[in-house]
Amino acid sequence: FISNKAWGKIEMGDQDDATDAAHVGAHGVLVGRGGADGDVADLFTFGGTAVSGPGVSATDDATKIRYTSPGINGFTFGASWTPDSGESSGGAATADSDADGDNENVLGLGISYSGEVANLGFDVSLIGEFGSSETAAGAEDGDIETIGAGINLTAGNLGFGFDYVDFAEQGITTANQAAGQDAGSYYQLGASYQTGPWGVSIGWFESTVSNATGSGGDTNARVVSLDTAYGVAPGWDLMASLHFASVDNMNSTAAEVNNDGTVFMISNQFNF
Repeated sequence: FISNKAWGKIEMGDQDDATDAAHVGAHGVLVGRGGADGDVADLFTFGGTAVSGPGVSATDDATKIRYTSPGINGFTFGASWTPDSGESSGGAATADSDADGDNENVLGLGISYSGEVANLGFDVSLIGEFGSSETAAGAEDGDIETIGAGINLTAGNLGFGFDYVDFAEQGITTANQAAGQDAGSYYQLGASYQTGPWGVSIGWFESTVSNATGSGGDTNARVVSLDTAYGVAPGWDLMASLHFASVDNMNSTAAEVNNDGTVFMISNQFNF
């Protein structure tokens, strides 16, 4: 990376894109593992269709270039470009196949604002991610046209958060788009209270995917999360999370299959 306080920072390598870096979400005010953002899908089966948790990036840690502006009156802007989501350092990303199911030429954009009014702190963001995807056979899928917005508020020991993300027709074939299918959307709400080394929070996550004609009804997923965290020592948090999860029509089939369950996790987190 190269950086300067006057014009910002340019990074090159394997990292999340600008949309992910800028996005403000309810998980940002939740304590512990951050509600539905805390790996619930590792222990609960959401199926092959549902949007199972918050996230805005179609490229993850693939090789990219990212720019982040300096803070200007509370505003920060970011942009990134990813040649191919299937390539990381050591691969020829710009020469990769156009028919392997990856996301390509992905532009990530994000703008955020942080401020405070009468002891009420707030963070707001708008993000967008745009690019193309290919099926393994080389047929073009729906373009990447993700948009999202979020806001977090803090007042003393209290925190409140909300965000919404729509994935449009990302990765959906032309035929399935015509039949009414989309890539889904989600929203989440959260509230927290922190005092001294303790923190508790409650979060609600819900997503909807519209399925093609003949694939049953919509796929809906929900997660209610109760989190607590205790700071044992500087850089060491002990956390417990209780999640109530459910999903309807989890595999987009005419004979709908549903699932519901409870996930409980105890974990340590070390920051250094």
